Amino acid sequence: MTSILALALLLPSGPGQVKPLELSRKFTAGEKLSYYARAQFVDEQRQGIVQTFIPQDEEINYRYTMLVQKVKADGIAEILYQRPTMTFVMGDTAESASKSEVEKLDYKYLLDVSPVNEVVSEKDLNPKKAKEKPKSKDRDGLFSQSLKNKVLRQGTQADGVAYGLLLSFVGEIQRLAFFVGPLDSGLDIAPKFPFDEVSVGSTWKKTVGYSPQKLKGQGDKQAVQRIDYTYTYMGVMKNKDGKDIQRIQAIAKLDTDLIEYARQLVGGSASSSMFKSVPLKFDAKIDFDLDMTTLHMVKASAESSGSFGIAVKGAEQPLLEDRFKGRTSVKLEGRSLGNPIDSTTPKPTAPKKGGGGH
Repeated sequence: MTSILALALLLPSGPGQVKPLELSRKFTAGEKLSYYARAQFVDEQRQGIVQTFIPQDEEINYRYTMLVQKVKADGIAEILYQRPTMTFVMGDTAESASKSEVEKLDYKYLLDVSPVNEVVSEKDLNPKKAKEKPKSKDRDGLFSQSLKNKVLRQGTQADGVAYGLLLSFVGEIQRLAFFVGPLDSGLDIAPKFPFDEVSVGSTWKKTVGYSPQKLKGQGDKQAVQRIDYTYTYMGVMKNKDGKDIQRIQAIAKLDTDLIEYARQLVGGSASSSMFKSVPLKFDAKIDFDLDMTTLHMVKASAESSGSFGIAVKGAEQPLLEDRFKGRTSVKLEGRSLGNPIDSTTPKPTAPKKGGGGH
């Protein structure tokens, strides 16, 4: 009877393992991982008396590689990360046709990546070009000049502060909705693992941004707080190709009203304010498929949605209303094993011809 019970505890049950396990990414010196990332983003907006939402489509795609130089005793891998280019595709608008632009980046970083998938050190091997950041949308262009002038002329101090907060935090939220960009915010090296062992259903958090939010148990009082992804270990599953993978899911949610925070900062009452509300919302979900043995990311599928606006008193339609959706995928295109290459040391020079002797 005892042996039967012991065997039952060792066998997997359902979609995941019964016994807790440590999530630890295993790198091999000389291996090269090649990925393709593609992000699609749709933004729809209307302002003033316009009834129709004006759509704007945008896409970013790029390839990147991770070449493992060596693996240290503590499992930290020294990795050469390279991203040569990024392609930006802007959809049709009323003013212009669809256009595509390839931006040469030549990103080349020497990274130390820990077994929990955290970048613990970073060295730019092309420091001059590192100053050239990828192009991004001009967020101030989201708001018309007439809207800005109306807020400045008719709004209270709190209204003006809420407008500035929206301008500031919208860029942060839409950056998260894209899921691509700098190493610290993209999905290139993901997901982040916990230090503790996990079982199916175990959760942990990782901060990805900040925004004003209500403090729990303190009424309407707000403070700038973390925007966290809550990760959940889903266990062993089969992907669309019928192969076993380890699945981790990450979810983030934000639902706040910036006018409340603005009034808290500078004073003023709701009765004197021109604004009724300045809502900012964001939801995201990412499914990570990981290799059973190495825990390398095989695929990441991410979806996001959100909205923001400015509603004024006595008007049926908001002064500004914007809604957006994002969809991003990152796929492992290839993995090869070879000899480690130390890119930080110069190659030996060939001996000179002629001269010398024994």
